[in-house]
Amino acid sequence: MQLKTSSAAFERYGSVYEAPIDLEQTGMISRNWRLIARRSISQLYHFNCEVYLEMQEGMAALLAGDAAQADKLEVFAVHRFVRIKPGVYFSLVAVTSNITCKLITVTSYASTVEVLSPPYLFERILPRIRISEILGYFYSIRDSGYEFGGEKHSYFELTYVDRGCMTSEVDGKAYSLKERELMIYGPGQFHTQIIPDGCSCSYVTIIFDMETIVYDVESHHYELLLNKVFTYDKKIHTLIKTFVMESTSQIPYMNSLMLCLLQETIIRLLQSAFIGKKNEKPVTEARQHYQDELLEKILAYIDETIYEPITIAEICQKFSLSRSSLQILFKENLEQPPKKYINELKLETSRQMICEGKYTISEIALMLGFNSIHYFSRAFTQKYGMAPSEYAKTLFKV
Repeated sequence: MQLKTSSAAFERYGSVYEAPIDLEQTGMISRNWRLIARRSISQLYHFNCEVYLEMQEGMAALLAGDAAQADKLEVFAVHRFVRIKPGVYFSLVAVTSNITCKLITVTSYASTVEVLSPPYLFERILPRIRISEILGYFYSIRDSGYEFGGEKHSYFELTYVDRGCMTSEVDGKAYSLKERELMIYGPGQFHTQIIPDGCSCSYVTIIFDMETIVYDVESHHYELLLNKVFTYDKKIHTLIKTFVMESTSQIPYMNSLMLCLLQETIIRLLQSAFIGKKNEKPVTEARQHYQDELLEKILAYIDETIYEPITIAEICQKFSLSRSSLQILFKENLEQPPKKYINELKLETSRQMICEGKYTISEIALMLGFNSIHYFSRAFTQKYGMAPSEYAKTLFKV
């Protein structure tokens, strides 16, 4: 999560304040600092005195550090008016298309501009792909021996094998798709589909228009999606299953949700090239239904008893499960052990209780069944990057 200038972590560089500075009363001077959005920051400012920043238009982030080195800088979302300590290296980054900030200092100031080499690359939260339209979606059931002679068009096409198997030839190269595997054909790729003898096939086809948005030379293009078979992945299976369900729901905004589901599918496929493949095995629909219902009941029980010292043994006894079965259930569906899930839920609950401001930190630790205030504070700091008291302090400044 992003840190704000009002967070405790910013205090090494400065602080925030409430009301704008009265220049006539203080005898200070100011100038309007105007910036447009850029990803690369190549210079930092360094003053021998305090500097005050008051945003006038737009949203900005503040780079700050003790040295003029890109890898030593920290980034903070500008929240409220900001006071920067003498000797800090800093620069503003426009988050919106352009910003205007009033920079205020004393008349006796001295400043330098330090060049960053290499420059600091600000990670903007921007889309790298955009699916503009779904042109068609079909669920097909084909018998043994079916042959689709092939076609090519100007769009992307996703084929997901729900049951059975098929072979597909793309630009002269043959690929085999088994149950719960998929391929994506790119614009201009000639592709055929054949159902082998002795094998029927049910599959989902989605034809869509997608644009890739390149911000720098390091961006990866959609070629990562092409000319390969994506093996079973539980998240992808769930997304496509949900897509099919939504396509028949006729609920308002179903089309928008279908676009979101397809876009998440594509993004997760792109990510798979970087995080590696998992050795997952598809489960039967009956087994998955049983797991979903059992897990839902267990999670509801944990939620209801979150203020109690919940133990794994207690959960196993209540739901007639062995410890290993419970571990497998959580690992397959939540990708984390039950103890970690419980601890993280307790910490999230503690964060909400701090926001409410009804209890002290010690009371919250006791109510949630932590062994001690020190253990609670350490666990909270590991998860959220600051101690509970520091987190409460940032809330009071809002």
